[in-house]
Amino acid sequence: MFLCLKNNNSKLTLWVSLLLTLVACEKKPNNPKISIVPIDTSAHGIFICNEGNFQWGNASLSFYNTSTSTTYEDIFKGINKRGVGDVLQSMNIVGEEAYLIVNNSQKIEVINSKTFESITTINGFNSPRYLIPIGLNKAYVSDLYENAIWILNLKTKKITGKISIPSWTEEMVYRNNRVYICGRTSKYVYVVNTNSDLLMDSIDIGYGAQNMALDQTEKIWVLTVGNELIAAQLHNIDVSGNLAKSYSFAKGSIPNKLICNQNRTKLYWINSNIYSMNIDALQLPGTPLINAQGKTFYAIGYNPHQNEILASDAKDYVQKSEIYRYDTLGVLKGNFKAGINATYFYSK
Repeated sequence: MFLCLKNNNSKLTLWVSLLLTLVACEKKPNNPKISIVPIDTSAHGIFICNEGNFQWGNASLSFYNTSTSTTYEDIFKGINKRGVGDVLQSMNIVGEEAYLIVNNSQKIEVINSKTFESITTINGFNSPRYLIPIGLNKAYVSDLYENAIWILNLKTKKITGKISIPSWTEEMVYRNNRVYICGRTSKYVYVVNTNSDLLMDSIDIGYGAQNMALDQTEKIWVLTVGNELIAAQLHNIDVSGNLAKSYSFAKGSIPNKLICNQNRTKLYWINSNIYSMNIDALQLPGTPLINAQGKTFYAIGYNPHQNEILASDAKDYVQKSEIYRYDTLGVLKGNFKAGINATYFYSK
C-alpha cells in the first residue's frame, strides 16, 4: 500500500505516493484471468499476499505449491466469486483459519486455510496492518491510523476493545506474555502485557520501528527506518527487554522487510539489494547476498519446505510481480508470477 509508508521517512514517502498515484492514473493494470484449477488442499506451500494498487480494489491472494512448483493466482476470488478487497497487507493462520488483513478495506477476511472458502468478514478496523495470535482465542491487530492495537476474539470473530499506543503500529512479536509492538511514528517499541491488555513499557530505539523478528535465542530484532536526523538502525532486544545490540546503517539507507530463516539463526532484509546476517555477527554486512540488478525488490520471505529465499520484484508497481527463488548462498533457482505488488509471504 503506497500510502502506508512502507520503507521511508514521511516526506520522501509522500512524494513517492504522489508519483505512484500519477502513474496509476495513466496506466491500468492487467487483471489476470482466473483459472479455476483443482487445488491440492493438503499441499505444503506458500501463500502470497498481493497488495494490488491503492484504491483500485485489485488485491489478490496467490498460492505456490512447493511440491509441484505450481502457482495458483487469485485463489480467494476463484473460490469465493468476489475480490478480497483493497490492499491485502498480510495474513496469519490460527488453527485451520487464515486471517487476511485487508488494509484499505478496513477489514479482515477469514477463510479456511485448506479449502480457501470464506468463513466470515470482520469489520470495524481503521486501517489494519498485522495480526498476531495470543493463544487460540485472542489476537492483537496493529493499525495505521488508529494509534492503538485492536483486541480480537478469535472465537466470536469480534473486536472486543483496543489498547491505546502513541503511534501508528506495525509488526509485533509475542514473547513471555508480552507483545512487543513497532511504533512507526515514534522513537519506541511498545510492550503490552497480554494478561491485562495494558501498555506496560516502552523501549527507546531511535525512530521508526517497522519490522520485527524473533531469533533462536528468543531475542527480538527490530528494524527501524529512521528520519532526517536519525539513521536507520537494527536493534536486538534481549529476554529482559533491554537493548543488547544496536547497528546503524549508512546515511540514506532504507532497510525494510526483516525476516529470519527457518531455524532463526540468520536475518535477511531489503535495502535495495537483499542482505543477510548471522544473529551473532558483530557488524552489519558490507556486501549484499543478492544484488537487485535492476529489480525492484518489494518483499522477501523464507520457504522452509525447500530452504530458500523468496523475493518479489514489483517492477513498475502495475504489472504482476515476479517472484524469484534463491538458495541460501544467493544463487537463483527459478521464478514465477504472482499478483500485483506481492508484499507478504506466509508458509503453510
